[in-house]
Amino acid sequence: MKMSTNLFTLTLLLISGAANAQNTIGNCDLFEDGPNDTWPRVITSTTPDDPTSGEAQTLELNVTSLPSDGANYRVAKTVANGNWFFGNATALQLGSNAVTVSGVDFDRSVKFQFSSAEVEFDVLQVNGETLTCANDLEGTAMSDCSGIDEGPNSTWPHVVTSTTSDDANSSAAQTMEILVTSLPADGGSFRVVKTVANGNWNNGTPVSLELGTNEFTVSAVSFARSVKFQFSSGDIEFAELMLNGQSVNCGDGACEDLDADGICDDVDDCIGTYDALGDCNGTCAEDANANGICDADENFDDPSMYCGPGTTWDASAGQCVGATTCQGDFDGDGTIATADLLGFLAVFGSVCE
Repeated sequence: MKMSTNLFTLTLLLISGAANAQNTIGNCDLFEDGPNDTWPRVITSTTPDDPTSGEAQTLELNVTSLPSDGANYRVAKTVANGNWFFGNATALQLGSNAVTVSGVDFDRSVKFQFSSAEVEFDVLQVNGETLTCANDLEGTAMSDCSGIDEGPNSTWPHVVTSTTSDDANSSAAQTMEILVTSLPADGGSFRVVKTVANGNWNNGTPVSLELGTNEFTVSAVSFARSVKFQFSSGDIEFAELMLNGQSVNCGDGACEDLDADGICDDVDDCIGTYDALGDCNGTCAEDANANGICDADENFDDPSMYCGPGTTWDASAGQCVGATTCQGDFDGDGTIATADLLGFLAVFGSVCE
């Protein structure tokens, strides 16, 4: 199974522009079941654990169709003492419906409840952010995802492995999050399969999947183990599947690498080779003095041309030095002169130790 580190796509997926697809409050995963038949659907704007819950809360819903008998919404919020307050029912209108709940100086919950699941809309914004329903997202079928392995049988045809017993962290809690965008007509489910302390396999109870985000945690244990998540259908489509915070990669695993440098071309800074100046597919063959100028373009003078008679260029010293073949040139200045004679007389008659 191929993994890549990415952040999980939230249920309330933010998009840059308004959603164009038609949805109903009933089939959009952003809405939850309401408290009763009068208010069957609800969307949550904020909760007390949100540090900005005291700020003004806004909802904008662009309604494209209403039931024949119309539909209403109301605000449900907690007040300073924690009790719930329910606002008056307000009729929804075709077109844009904008609601603002004033700010307060305490932590609170704010929800918007709706009287019908049959309200159709094409734009939904909460607190200025445009949201999109899971069934509008582009999904990948389980059967088309190369990061998902074949399951043990036709009942559980697909499986992903969260950990194995040779993983040093296999005893830690294991998490699975999947953002489902489409389900087969007869639904879809998953189950946990894990080894227990004695090494035997335990098959968990099937859990039904829902459109939107589905999260599941397998509790930590004190022994090494294997944990897998099996799925009931290859027709389950999802926008993101994460195991322990890492996204399952549904790519084909064989990225294009035209220059055979081991880096996929879509992330390769240079498809080809670097020249002597570090330019991708450049033409400079050599920059011997590493001065950033290609040798072929550099006016290079032989420094030895500046050395005087009896001297030669010493590349390691970076200067002209006396030629070693000039006998009597004791000070190495390239000439035999008075300085050489005085130097000789100064040591003449000395005993070498």
